[in-house]
Amino acid sequence: MTLPAVRSLCACLQTSTAAALILIFALGSNAHGAEPAGMIAYVGTDSNIYYCDTKCAQPKCITCKAAAMHVRRDDAVRPVMLTDDTPDSGPAAGGTDYGWPTISPDGKRIAYSAETHKQAEDSYAVWVYDLARSQAMLIFESRSENIVYIVWTPDGHLSFLLGEESRRLSLVLAEVKESTPVRIVTTGMPLYFDWSPQPGEVALHTLALDPDRTEQVSLMRLTPTSQNIIKVLSTGRTPFKTPAWSPDGKHLAYVENYHAESNIVVADADASHPRSVVSLPVGENSFVWAPDSEHLAYATAITPQDPTYSGIKLVDIATANSKWLTKDAVAAFFFAPDSRHVAFIGVPEEKPYYSWSVVDVKTGAQKALGNFLATPDESTAYRYFDQLAVSHTIWAPDSSAFVYAGVKLEGAPDKALGFAPSPSAWIVPIDGSAPHAISNAVLAFFSPAK
Repeated sequence: MTLPAVRSLCACLQTSTAAALILIFALGSNAHGAEPAGMIAYVGTDSNIYYCDTKCAQPKCITCKAAAMHVRRDDAVRPVMLTDDTPDSGPAAGGTDYGWPTISPDGKRIAYSAETHKQAEDSYAVWVYDLARSQAMLIFESRSENIVYIVWTPDGHLSFLLGEESRRLSLVLAEVKESTPVRIVTTGMPLYFDWSPQPGEVALHTLALDPDRTEQVSLMRLTPTSQNIIKVLSTGRTPFKTPAWSPDGKHLAYVENYHAESNIVVADADASHPRSVVSLPVGENSFVWAPDSEHLAYATAITPQDPTYSGIKLVDIATANSKWLTKDAVAAFFFAPDSRHVAFIGVPEEKPYYSWSVVDVKTGAQKALGNFLATPDESTAYRYFDQLAVSHTIWAPDSSAFVYAGVKLEGAPDKALGFAPSPSAWIVPIDGSAPHAISNAVLAFFSPAK
């Protein structure tokens, strides 16, 4: 996966003293209303994984070396002794970068990746942390394949994408048990997917690694002893990323390209009775289901090399009627759990930053919520926001606020910035009250809505 070339911290932090002098950074405020519900998991600027409530008065680090002593039994010395060994809380923090905190649908566990650097060789791993037991479990480890992305399946398994130096991606399925063999589901490059609410089915959009480089959208069924493509939904050039089941599990949406015309297709959950609901303009397309399962928000990027979308539209899947949510240039968009609002990242023309806005789906009213610089981790998440929509959320479960990691800006600078403070995780209320920082962070997500 590649990063957007604009508006991240690494792109904006250039030497421009004059620009820095006219810019005021917002470093937090206590002037905010009631705290939204939910838990936040985030990657700190120290590359550790933390979680906390929205006040975040005492965030818990789940990958830091434990400060307490470990009590263990040692009959060879004495019945019980204290040691300075690290308790079972994952690999030692030194030399390890952690990423992609992924909260389970029930909110009880957090999966995350680990990349450990040593003189001899690097290693890559997937861990799962049990919040009630305060204990981590190693699920997978590799010396050659890095962890690209992690997804919980609806039935409580864990899946993740592995990347190789050959630029091949593999989709892996694992039980949440230590020392259990994992299962390679498929390979391809690129490789996008969504797990069905029905156990054992996955929708795939892949470019096969065979000599013909066949691209297709398909439905695969897995049993304990087999895995087979049971239906091919589309073949040939398909300009979108992720097929996705509706939140209620009744429909499957994907993009089909037929005679050079692309359409969003909505089918029944088993991919039967497909029907086109939107004819798309030429370009790269993305869509996200509304949590009410009655609407899709969609957008088209005209230039594939520049992942900027020309506005956002909303389609009613029952009537196939579409309307504009915004005509602004956007980088990514996210439905609130109550389906009433869509938060989107604006791309102001010729400006060295992003902007946050929220639009009311019913009234069309749009509210600007501030400008910011994105971290490289957040930039990656924005680039693949439609894939992450099936596994991660930036929205609080009560739809009152969202979270992001970056540098919040006051004002609208015209030039690249000379300096910036450390990025923070910011909670942004959509009622217009002041955002507030909870901790230094480079990537942040809310727990899933209940």
